[in-house]
Amino acid sequence: MPATGPASGGERVLAVSVPLFAAASSHYASAASPHAPRLVTLDEAFAGVDDDSRAKCLGLLHAFDLDVVMTSEREWACYPQVPGVAIAQLSRVDEIAAVLVTRWEWDGTALARGTDPRADAPPTAVDGGLDEGLWA
Repeated sequence: MPATGPASGGERVLAVSVPLFAAASSHYASAASPHAPRLVTLDEAFAGVDDDSRAKCLGLLHAFDLDVVMTSEREWACYPQVPGVAIAQLSRVDEIAAVLVTRWEWDGTALARGTDPRADAPPTAVDGGLDEGLWA
């Protein structure tokens, strides 16, 4: 698959992404600790790529054992090739100075609404008051 020329935009994205993912995995393999993060951040990385190719590419990220943070307007990575993913859906309404964060979790077979990770945690003191989140 050529990285330039008559290939589609999606084909070019895949032709360039796969070697980059392999290089990142190889680089992280040299970390002193086996528990070191193997972070890759992607911003709209798969725009223009068909669903089957996205699934394969996301499965490849799992095969390379990379920790991925990804932004996308529509990609939730809910494919059988992806064994698990945490999703934070951000929503906003004009004229309201806030962003709603809805958590979702994919376990490789089903998508479910996530729970607030702070639900079981006791309140913590911040600047003499209770931590009420981002807008406190």
